[in-house]
Amino acid sequence: MSIIAVTSAEPGAGKTGVAAAVARWLAYSGRPVRLVRLAEPGGRAAEDAAWFATLDFAPGSPAEPLDGSPAPAAGETLVVECHAAAAPGGAAIVTVARAGKAIPAPGASAVITTAVPGLRGVRVHEGSPLRIDVGESRTLAGFALDEALRWLHAEVLLPGDLPADTTSDHLVIAPIGSDAGQPYFRRFPSMTVVARFDRTDMHLAALRASPNALVLTGGRHPSGYTLDAASASGVPVVLSRTDTENTVIALERVFEGTRFRGQRKLDQMSELLSGTPLFDVLLGTRAATPA
Repeated sequence: MSIIAVTSAEPGAGKTGVAAAVARWLAYSGRPVRLVRLAEPGGRAAEDAAWFATLDFAPGSPAEPLDGSPAPAAGETLVVECHAAAAPGGAAIVTVARAGKAIPAPGASAVITTAVPGLRGVRVHEGSPLRIDVGESRTLAGFALDEALRWLHAEVLLPGDLPADTTSDHLVIAPIGSDAGQPYFRRFPSMTVVARFDRTDMHLAALRASPNALVLTGGRHPSGYTLDAASASGVPVVLSRTDTENTVIALERVFEGTRFRGQRKLDQMSELLSGTPLFDVLLGTRAATPA
């Protein structure tokens, strides 16, 4: 199949992650592949296309959304992310939808349901089309710092040296007791830490646990010790204008509508799909079992 269309009738269902995972599997299997993002009114197609263009396993992927899918070169597979109504003719179609949403899938080879409550990993339903349920995942829902900043009235004190697509699985509020700080923070492998501006002990304990970002609250600048330690670690530091309680309230929705990007999310989605028949069905080496 020279064109694989990954579609959804709604934004935020997970089609960007599925498209990237499919393209990476094809590339790692020795097949030349490009990722194409079609334009989509009201969506974030430009962000998706810009990220696709950075993926070294899909060289030549256009950095901007296209109005129509280009023709694949000889021997090449195009993986096209688009709205369900814009799927190119003749493409193998993968439809993606969030759990509990209607799944319009006319002619789909596979239907993937994401964020299924109570499910860890994946569940496969043999049939035609093939149906795959993907469970809830902190990693897939993780947020980047710029997404957190959308919810905050905050000042960036240090931009840090971490990649812009670094995502956090956890939003961690610093504990009250300083002795518990470092062991507490080390419980969370991928985190953004929230602490009051004057809790230098907590800042230093958090920085020793390698957070992805430090969000300080209270609107006043922290000690120079904090900024020096964060600068040496390359960790971004931002200052919220409000107190800790209101900062956390503002960030409560940060996990809603996060973008799919970054190596950790791609690794997670690829791992979840690798044990399913999806790729064989798309390549026509395995027919979906009639329901």
